[in-house]
Formats: sequence, structure tokens, C-alpha cells
Amino acid sequence: MRGFVIGIDLGTSGVRAAAVDVNGKVLGLGTAKLPPTLALGARREQHPDDWWVGVKVALRELGQQVDLSRARALAVDGTSGTIVPVDASNQPLAAARLYDDADTGDRAARIRALAPRESAAHGATSPAARALDWLGLPGLHRIIHQADWLNRQLGATDYVTDENNALKTGYDPVARVWPAWLKEFGLDPVWLPTVVPVGTPIGTLASAPANALGLPVGIPLAAGTTDGCATFLASGAQEVGEGATALGSTLVIKLLSDRPIFAPEYGIYSHRLGDCWLAGGASNCGGRTLANFWSPEELTALTAQTNPETPTGLDYYPLPATGERFPIADATLAPRLTPRPSEDARFLQGILEGFAAVERLGYERLRELGGPALRSVRHAGGGARNPAWMKLRAQALGLPLSEATSEEAAAGVARLAWQALGQTVGGHVGSLRSHPGLAPLAKSYDVLLVDQFGTLHDGQKAYPGAAEALRRFREEGGKVVVLSNSAKNGADNRARLAKFGFGAKHLDAVVTSGDAAQAAIREGRLGRAFKTGARVHLSGKPGDDYGFGALGLRLVGPDACEAIILTASVEPDRPWTEQVAELADASRRGVPVLVANPDLEMLTPAGVRASAGAVARELEKLGARLIWFGKPHADIYRVALAAAGDPDRSQVLAIGDSPEHDLAGADRAGIAGALLGTGILAGKDPAQLTARLPLGEWSWLPELRW
Repeated sequence: MRGFVIGIDLGTSGVRAAAVDVNGKVLGLGTAKLPPTLALGARREQHPDDWWVGVKVALRELGQQVDLSRARALAVDGTSGTIVPVDASNQPLAAARLYDDADTGDRAARIRALAPRESAAHGATSPAARALDWLGLPGLHRIIHQADWLNRQLGATDYVTDENNALKTGYDPVARVWPAWLKEFGLDPVWLPTVVPVGTPIGTLASAPANALGLPVGIPLAAGTTDGCATFLASGAQEVGEGATALGSTLVIKLLSDRPIFAPEYGIYSHRLGDCWLAGGASNCGGRTLANFWSPEELTALTAQTNPETPTGLDYYPLPATGERFPIADATLAPRLTPRPSEDARFLQGILEGFAAVERLGYERLRELGGPALRSVRHAGGGARNPAWMKLRAQALGLPLSEATSEEAAAGVARLAWQALGQTVGGHVGSLRSHPGLAPLAKSYDVLLVDQFGTLHDGQKAYPGAAEALRRFREEGGKVVVLSNSAKNGADNRARLAKFGFGAKHLDAVVTSGDAAQAAIREGRLGRAFKTGARVHLSGKPGDDYGFGALGLRLVGPDACEAIILTASVEPDRPWTEQVAELADASRRGVPVLVANPDLEMLTPAGVRASAGAVARELEKLGARLIWFGKPHADIYRVALAAAGDPDRSQVLAIGDSPEHDLAGADRAGIAGALLGTGILAGKDPAQLTARLPLGEWSWLPELRW
């Protein structure tokens, strides 16, 4: 199934919008920051108007990466327990009070006397306790959750919430009702939204918000979930017995169960996901423990010195401070981090062994409390990038471990949008249909968008037959646009193509990612970091400014820069990891990185090597904010199609050697695609490429010949 759905994650500090295909692959991600939370003592507030602005900004950024007109459905997640009072027109009657707002006086004690022990409404931050403050507001129509408010803005037909967002407000997920004790408490459910299962269709996108967001009018809206549940869904775990572990500042584990697990003494309650249940807990062990001893740079160096194959024998319970909640519920439990060996690497390994033991005990605790046997675990969080931790976990659990499909809550809630369309995410693969040459395909298309490196030439010489194939296509009335992820402009690339024998009779235009990036700078679309006179570091092949030197920027070293332009990988002249290291400090400062060549791999005289896109992904992990230009992102296809005269997209065929760029870009743009067995795919068996393909049938050509 072509197209994608959109998931929107409403957080406390920002909004994230993801485009996700039916395989669960994130095609693009837009982000926006929210204003700081207003804190007044124990009270914490935000205004819903800021959420709406954030959604518009995030979708605008997403629209630079994918063609939003191809969105097919939408779902929203929000922070669990954030609520807002509204009138009959969904206008907020007061600022929203956030999930961690504890300004509730003695109401937690009143709830404790009325609600069953397994209710998630207990505690000083209970949304039910906060809601009582609003019952006297003039014009009050409903008290709803963060995601509910946005759904209503988008066009939901009623004031509806999902079973997960309703949980902390007191909803009974087993009986599937607002319980009677809420009315006795003083919160009549008449003031609360209707509750539906996650993934339920709840309306369609209305024309006004569709026009404001650049989305198609009338696409379905699906009931979403909380941010925590959405993160689990993003991992790809979907079978009973599958778990997901995230090692961040704390160690969080979640398990998909066929029955609910309630153990408030461990902070465990269960969210309902259709006929399944998501249970889990959070240990205080985690990154905060490590931060007590080492910086991130020191951790990286020490990890390389550990030896996970040889256990240390140290029996640690590595808490950062006194007190634990899960898998041991003991507020007086002290850290156990002695004896400390003299070697820091051995001390680190002992702590990581302790984390692995706590994780194992956590899943065992869930099993003891009635959960299913653990069958596999997905991993996420910063700890997933620590190879020693991963090896130690595998040894401790003795089960299959796999990387989370995504760590983005927006990608997880998008799966519920697919559910509303009747589609199950995952398990789908693309396919390749072999053709002996271009001639059988040519009669079905009027325009070719042709990749350059690895398709027309290998950087040293033209591929035999490629020039003739383009000439024959144009002689039969077709148009050819070379579409390249080169950071150089189209004119420079056209001159290079001429040296390889590709001239006016072979092609109509050349469009590059460099063209798009330089135009964005000239037009001032990238903000102050790239304005005239801005201090910018150019990272690529030494001695080549790729045309960016003529844009009025001050080219400086990485230590003095306020932005980076990434034009190329330094491979094969130097290892690309050295390039990452050179840009690491600037990335940790959060500087924007304009990626003028998004290719992950490239063909070099020394073989296939990591390209600039791979460098960019590593910089993002360090904190850099990436701005992508080129395939597979949407903007370059709009430019290329305009150069071809804006043809009907059903008459366009993209040709290239990269599933991740040429085919993924074609899929996002809604055009057909053909993959070549040249360039980075030379010698590859097409039967082994299915996992890298977008969903659908694509063409396969051994090489570009007529």
C-alpha cells in the first residue's frame, strides 16, 4: 500500500510529527519546541494554543521531507495525565495542567479512600484531583486530555479520548467504564470525554485545519494513546511476551501481556492495547548512576576497555542514590557499588552487569505478578549504543535481542493511524520485477528522473549503454532529468556529465541537492545560522567549497562555528569516523547541520564507503539538528518535476542504485521506480534486497541499457 500516515507526539517541551509507511519505517520527522512550562509552586501549566502552533511548525518541517498530500490518516499521542477544561467550541477555559502538576491538596487521600488499589488515579498528580478545580467554570463543557483537545481541533466528531489517556483520570480499563467512585469523589463522568479503544476511527480531518497544516481534507483521524505507550509501539514489539527496554536516565521495561497486571506497590498498572495489555515498571538505576562517575566521553573510552565475555564477579545494585521502586519496592534501599576495583573499566563493567541483572529481575517480577513468559526484547535509549551493555544483557536474559524499529513516540502512535485504516504495520516487504532493459518500461512513462553516480557513471567512466538508453528515450519524445544527491550545483554536474559523454541529446536538466541547499540559503529560509556573515564550517573534501563559498558566509573551523554544512564524506582518503570526531563538539552544542548530500553510501575507487548521510546520522546522535536536502526528501522532487514540466506523476519513472534514496524518494513522491544492479548494488543478489525496499512492486534492471 502506497502513501503514509502521520503520527503527532505532543510532549512537554516540544511537538514531533512523523510520516510512517506501512512497514513502520519513518519517512520523515518534523519537530517544534514549545515555550517553557509555567511553574507556580507545585502547579505546572501550558496553554493549548502553544500546542497548535507547535503542530503547525512540526508539520511544516515534515512537509520539507515528504509530500504531505500523500498522507492517508493521522493519530495523536499526548503526555499521560495532562488535562484542560473547554467550552462547547473546544476553546480552553483555563491553561492546561500538566501530568506532573501536584497542586491537589488533600485530594489524593480522598481518592485513596474511594478508588480501588489498582486504579491509576492514585497519587498527588492525579488528573481527577486536578479536575475538581474547574467544575465551577462558566461555560464548562468537558474536561479533556491533551491529545483529545488536538483531535477535536482537527475534526473529531465528539469529545473522545482513548483508553490509555483516560487511565490516570480514573478510567477502569477492565470493565471499560468511568467508575462509580468518580461521581462520589465529586467528578461526575458527564464532564469527561467518551472513551474508545486505541486505533478507533474518531472522525476525519476538517477543511480548516487541513488547509492550515497542508494535509488532505477528509483523511481519517484515529484515537491515539499516551506518549509512553506510543514509544513502546514504536519499538515494533507487537506479540504477547515481547518486551522493550530503554536505558536512559532510568531503566524502563515494558511487557506486552494477554492479561492486566496491577501492582501499585511497584508502580505497575496496565494500559489496554486492544485485547492486549501493556505493563511495565521503571528502576531508578540507569544513566544517572553512570553520570555520578564519568562524562559521556569517558564512558565511550572505558566501554572499549571492558571485556563482557569475562564476568567481573561484582554483585552491584547500581542505584544513583537511596531508594528503589521497581523491581524492588524499597524507599530505603541503598546503592550497592562496593567493592570498587582500581580499574575504572572493570568498575564500569560491574555497573553494566548490575543493570543487566536489574533488567532480568524486572521481567521476572512481571512474570511473578501474572505476566507472560518473556520471548524477546527490543532495546532503545542511549544505552542501546553501548556495545558492552548489549552483550551483558544478552548473556543475562538468554533471549533474542533486537533494536527498536524506532524510538520516536510519533512513529508509535502512527501505527494506530494504520490500524484505523485496517492495516497491520510490519511484515510487509517490497518486491522487484526484473526487466532486461529500459525499452519495455519506456513506453509506459514520459519522464525519467535518473540518478547520476552509480547509475550513469562510476566517477571514473560512463557505464556502457547508459548514454544510448537516455538518447533513445528522448528520441521517442520523453524527457530526462538527472536527479543527483551531489552537493555541487547542477551546472557543475552538467559539465562533469558532458566529460562522460552525456550532452544535450541525452538529458533535459540536472537537479542536485546542492542546488536546493544553496537556494534555501540565498532565499533566507534557514534562519540566522545561515544568513550572510554567519560563521559556518564547511565539512567535505579539502579545497572544495562546492559553491557555498559564494553565498556570503564566513567559513570557519568547527570550534568557532554556529552552523555546519556537510557536503561530502572524507572517505576513502580518511576514515569517516575521523570526520565525525572533528564535528562532535559542535554537534553537542546543538548546532544546525545542513546536509547537502544525504547519501548513506557512495561508490569510490576503493569500493563502497560511508557517505555524508552516514556522518550526519552520527552527528544527530550527538545533539546536532539536521536539515536535509536531496533524495529521498520531498523538496527536490518538486524541483525536478517542475524542471520536467510538472507531468502527471503516473507518467514518471525514477531510476537509481539506492533503495534508501532512489526508491524511497520515488515512494514518497508517488512515482514509479526502477533499481539498478550497478553502483553500490554491484554484485548484489536482488532477492536479498527485499528488506530494504519500500512496500510495493518495483522494477529491477541489471544495468541502464535500452
